[in-house]
Amino acid sequence: MRRFIFCLTLVFVGLTANAFANQYEGWKTEGYAGPDTCKMCHAQEHKDWSTSWHTMKTEWGPAFPEIYNSYSDERYPWGKEKIYPWIVRDWDKLDTYVILDRKDANTNYIDIEKVALKDVELIIGSQRKQRYAMYYDGGPRKAWLATTQDRGISWTLDKSTVVDYPGNKERAGYKFLFIEVRPKDGDINKNNYGTWRSWQEQCIGCHTTGFDADAWYQAKDDYIAGKREHLRDTFAVTTNISCEACHGPGAAHAKKPSSANIVNPAKLTDPAARMVSCNNCHTRAQTNVKYGKGSNDNRGFIQGQHTYEEVMQYTRPAWGKGNRQVSIDGKGRRDHQQDMDLMLSSTIVGSHSTHAQMACFDCHATHNVGNNPESPWLFDKTAVEVCAKCHGNQAEAVLKAFDGRSGWDRYKYGNWNNEGGRVANKQHIFNLDDQGRSFGLPPEKYHWALKKDGKANVEADWLAIWPWEKAEYESKGMKVAIEATPWTK
Repeated sequence: MRRFIFCLTLVFVGLTANAFANQYEGWKTEGYAGPDTCKMCHAQEHKDWSTSWHTMKTEWGPAFPEIYNSYSDERYPWGKEKIYPWIVRDWDKLDTYVILDRKDANTNYIDIEKVALKDVELIIGSQRKQRYAMYYDGGPRKAWLATTQDRGISWTLDKSTVVDYPGNKERAGYKFLFIEVRPKDGDINKNNYGTWRSWQEQCIGCHTTGFDADAWYQAKDDYIAGKREHLRDTFAVTTNISCEACHGPGAAHAKKPSSANIVNPAKLTDPAARMVSCNNCHTRAQTNVKYGKGSNDNRGFIQGQHTYEEVMQYTRPAWGKGNRQVSIDGKGRRDHQQDMDLMLSSTIVGSHSTHAQMACFDCHATHNVGNNPESPWLFDKTAVEVCAKCHGNQAEAVLKAFDGRSGWDRYKYGNWNNEGGRVANKQHIFNLDDQGRSFGLPPEKYHWALKKDGKANVEADWLAIWPWEKAEYESKGMKVAIEATPWTK
């Protein structure tokens, strides 16, 4: 009898999860209409978008077969199934365990219960890399400890000792597994993965459209207080990047179409407004200043209503010293930093320059991104063809600016103090030094803000800031200096 009840319970739980898979999204965020409404007038754009990479940034996993198994055989380059074939083959050999929480700054709790492939609920990422997530209710678990000795760059899992993790409902939500993988057979991030907050706590804003942060935080408070059964709901209109992520909420436009109640990024003229059409997601934020609470996505940002700085803070520069995020001259070193590279053009050359006025969509596909296998990202087949439109027969030579690594020392943990940047095609600094190397700002153009009540002769009282933040810091009554080392004067 007990066995019967246990089996019946498992069946019921499975059926409940599957039956409600579609109900975890489709939240009615105020002002949003959803992509199906947009399709009524913009059929071709919707058709292009529906198979684009923007629909693949987060997708439901095998735990929801009615969605996971519904795609065509041509959806992904490797086949119908979203999870890479080699991962499906090798799943049982991999450390597919849930990251429960942080014990301290250098230690994470890892659930000892292995996640089965069929139970993966979310797949984050697609063409370049993937991470997997599983719902966790915040309850107590048996756990292993994973530790880092390089401030979270790499993690080592110790399976020799099991500890009691007491649980923490603050961490309830879709939690990442310990692995990060890439599509090539056997290509796994050997550093493992260490994000201990849930997908909803930290990442969801840039992986969905119309995320209602206020609703999420209220639901979280209710769950902790015992007033809510779970935190599976996404509180997003769609769990992909759809029309309104770039064009702004469209409900009013759908009722009464007008250029005055929708954003058309292609027709914007202000460089900052054009840039934020893409870099409200394609960026590396230090934190979300609107909500905080561990988030560093764009939650709270509404296209056409907010500037970048009203919702997020850019990852911080480290002039003359460098850090994991940026080189000593300001070049980006990690994913999603092309926006800051591009924005430095205004300081390097001048605000009048072509690159200083450009946005991502001047060169890159948007509705159709990923649909053309010969050139997934660009309007033309090659980067040379794109650049030749302005640079003519110099196009191939100027492409050296896209390689932030060649000619510079390699950076690594403990050795950030150099000009080394990203690999070929990833840097977007659009500037070369006299030796033909990708280069950011010279020391005489470093920007600093003196802390309020700070001492001008104390280095620690000067904050490294981006050039475009100058007016913001001055508006706070802070002194801004543009030079190499203002504290030595």
